[in-house]
Amino acid sequence: MRGPHKIFAHSIIVLTQAVFACGAMAAEPAPPVSSNSELARTPASEPRAALAELLARARSLASSGRFLDAYTLLAGAEDAYIGIIEFDYALGRAALDAGHPDKATLALYRVLALDPNHAGALIDMGRAYLALGNFEQARATFETLLGLDPPPAIRAQLQAYLEQARQERPVRPEPPAEPGRLSQHGYLAAVFGRSSNVNQSPGQPLVFVPAFGATFQLSDQNVSKRDGFAGLMGGVDASLPLNDSYSIVGGGEFAERRNNQESAFNLGGLGARLGIAAASQTQLLRLQWLAGRDYLGGSPSRDMNALGLDYARAVGAGTQLLAFTQAGRLRYLPLELRIFDADFLMLGIGVSRKFARESTAFVTVSTGHQNDVGGNPSGDKRQIGMRVGADAVILPRLRLMGSVAWERGQYSRFDPSFLAERRDWLRSYELALQYALGPRLALRFGLAQTNQRSNISIYEFDRAEHSIMLRYEFP
Repeated sequence: MRGPHKIFAHSIIVLTQAVFACGAMAAEPAPPVSSNSELARTPASEPRAALAELLARARSLASSGRFLDAYTLLAGAEDAYIGIIEFDYALGRAALDAGHPDKATLALYRVLALDPNHAGALIDMGRAYLALGNFEQARATFETLLGLDPPPAIRAQLQAYLEQARQERPVRPEPPAEPGRLSQHGYLAAVFGRSSNVNQSPGQPLVFVPAFGATFQLSDQNVSKRDGFAGLMGGVDASLPLNDSYSIVGGGEFAERRNNQESAFNLGGLGARLGIAAASQTQLLRLQWLAGRDYLGGSPSRDMNALGLDYARAVGAGTQLLAFTQAGRLRYLPLELRIFDADFLMLGIGVSRKFARESTAFVTVSTGHQNDVGGNPSGDKRQIGMRVGADAVILPRLRLMGSVAWERGQYSRFDPSFLAERRDWLRSYELALQYALGPRLALRFGLAQTNQRSNISIYEFDRAEHSIMLRYEFP
């Protein structure tokens, strides 16, 4: 009996850790480093992609001379993105070019509070002072910038501004951006940690099989193992505006997580997405093709291909409604795991809410179905889940993030060995404390706990992990 049970236990590792990539288990948060690198995320977990599209649309409007429209677009999203340097800087420039220097100073102050040496914000703050008639502050700003020995082209511009300040002449707005420019955002991160169960397997080596009225022992590799790990991950999101409403969007990610001892359970993932987005001031609709490959123990483990559609709508100050769906297929590459091939459909809705200016809370509810096409002994799967989370600023450079998720899975086929139809109940908890070392560099300390209970004991497991991550974001 060890052969079949070895496949069952091993499938837990692959199925549960890999299915996040397709969104089929959107209710469960991924571990600090996942095998799929969050290849297909719900809208609630893609604020950077939405921000890139928003900034691209604002640039498109400004490049066509519609400065007021660009400012109105960004101002309508201020509650959602306030405190993010790229957004606040774009908002400040848009306000200045639209003839609202008083509004510009508020946004630029926020940029300089996080990055006092942000050259663009310093220059535009001087321009705003000129437009407001605060010539003394404008002179001091431009003299300080000239003292930093800027390049010749910038020096000439600053000297012109300084001369206007000395003559007490307000500055005239300048067009801020080149038309049709690709907008992109990316990140790189390194993580170190320890897990109580790197192979996501049962903690007990003995399993009672009712059909035989006997207890069998699992092989050693199918019993939970503790180990430390190190990982590297990165990704990029891009948006190319076609006009002020439509954009081509895309991106890609990679992740690699290696254990200190248990190399057979090293995890990796590659993913890509490409699609089109339609947006207005209060709504965003995206249709994307998603593809990913997972690796287990250094070898290709599973391919995922899907079509995803997500929608977000702002319904008030800081409140956003979300809806998302994905449909696709999972195909396992090792011959012995192809019985777990499946086609899937997932649907979900949610809401996010800004509070206390720079903090956010959200809740999502999802349901889905996996149609067995490979001969899975458990059959088709139906699932329903919920995730609740928050991201709160507790000090100027310190954020506290947490989430709780619950999922119920029900399978269609009667298992002749365990004399039951499989039922799973999964709970997961995540807590992280993030300290901003700089405007784009952050250090994150994380704790995660996952517990799965099942009426078939071989599918039960517990996992606790703690980690430290260094993450760098680039525009």
